[in-house]
Amino acid sequence: MTTHLSLIHDYASRAAMATWLGFQASGEEEIVFRLTFNESHIGNPAIRALHGGVIAAFLELSMQADLFATSGAAISTANISIDYLSSSRPEDMTGRVRLLRQGRRIAFMEASGWQADETRLVAVARACFTLV
Repeated sequence: MTTHLSLIHDYASRAAMATWLGFQASGEEEIVFRLTFNESHIGNPAIRALHGGVIAAFLELSMQADLFATSGAAISTANISIDYLSSSRPEDMTGRVRLLRQGRRIAFMEASGWQADETRLVAVARACFTLV
């Protein structure tokens, strides 16, 4: 039987962005996603912070992969909103997603990303996806 985690890995293996991000997922009861740090992810060399687009791509891919594993449907992002809450550092980022509501054709999700301390979020994303 195919597990939720193996479906996430299957989805990520078909996304070129996942390779560039160093995207990983792990866990049994609760899936946790990881953005593996790479120097090419730096957006501001003066403060060595991750680029906002890298953070957004990581959170969006995490939501898409989790939704694919849950629904089995093709996913298309209808809209996405990112709130950047604190500055990032040049290190791995961890994320968690939450399905807010899913219908037959659309799903609403939320993803949060942090680095060393889960209580100090770097960014939160909310998105609406269409299911094909």
